[in-house]
Amino acid sequence: MSIGSNIKKLRREREITQEQLAEYLHLTPSAISQWETDRVLPDIMQLPQLANIFRVSTDVILGVDVERKDAKIQEIWEKADKLSCAGRKEEAAEVCREGLREFPDAYVLMEELANCLYYVGSYSEQVPEIISLYEKVLENAKDESSRNYAVGNLCGLYTRTGDVEKARQLAESIPFQVYTREECYRSTLRGVEWIEDIRSSICRRFDALLFDIRNLIGGARNVIVDGKPFYSDEDALELYRKIIVFAEAFFEKGDYGFTGELLGEVYYERACRFLRLGDGEKALGELETAVEHILTSDAYGEGLVGQTLVEVPPEKLHTSILALPGPGDDAIEVRTPTEHNNAMEYLGNLNDSVFDPIRSDPRFAELETRLRENAK
Repeated sequence: MSIGSNIKKLRREREITQEQLAEYLHLTPSAISQWETDRVLPDIMQLPQLANIFRVSTDVILGVDVERKDAKIQEIWEKADKLSCAGRKEEAAEVCREGLREFPDAYVLMEELANCLYYVGSYSEQVPEIISLYEKVLENAKDESSRNYAVGNLCGLYTRTGDVEKARQLAESIPFQVYTREECYRSTLRGVEWIEDIRSSICRRFDALLFDIRNLIGGARNVIVDGKPFYSDEDALELYRKIIVFAEAFFEKGDYGFTGELLGEVYYERACRFLRLGDGEKALGELETAVEHILTSDAYGEGLVGQTLVEVPPEKLHTSILALPGPGDDAIEVRTPTEHNNAMEYLGNLNDSVFDPIRSDPRFAELETRLRENAK
């Protein structure tokens, strides 16, 4: 159908006369008639007004097959997401760029492209483009979660580029919420559904707590106050210990699942700190525990690399009481999918000069061998 035919069809569906439409647009009925008979095309600036009046997108007025377009965009996004989850961020970014050349207003591809650019090697060089992409998402996305995600990332990016005031203004623009959507939804639940919702919320918040502590230590690493690091090596060791204590309390049966990845990192970092303090014996002990968690975590995630949502086999489901899966918990999201497993990553990490004081120890050589045998 032509643009004129689409306008005529939409006008009649909304039971609007030519005279009424002309009045809304401050035009003459004759102008509307010329549109509908395809003698004259509407000015491009009038398309958003028509879209608002008819409560449709401009694509509908232009005769674009919206369903086919959305399906194609979804197909492109899924391809990019699969590549991204396999650690192939640069390839995923290129898929998004190609998709945006065909669909320049597809904000889901803008968001995916911005997310991918965070993880490529030239991240610093890409910051202006990432900011531009998130700004477009914020301006055009109708999906509230995408808008909120864009706001959160833009606040950090503006701060990174020195525009702290702009970041704070954006943060302050977020409406204050008395009740979250989660809280409102929970008030509608009863019985087992209520219990499962609470349990899921606890799991999410617990996961966030552990990573917040990890990020706190990492973020403070280069912060100097009065000539001293914000956290000393002793402080960092104690903070890392709290992550271990919390995890052991939460997973009282020791079935850590993907949290084992974090514990591997925590014990590895503790080993590095002990080495800086000159305690090679404790460092080796921490490193041995780190490798146990690394290998256990890799075994748990075997076959799941490169997927965002995976079915968890019954034998891998948690048995710890707070982490027990609910009736509908037959799939989980893989948090940090990569192209290689953790054993491969940490095998490379052991080349760091911090390990030179214990490199000749047979226990260290055994750890290297174990990682090498399991690296993929």
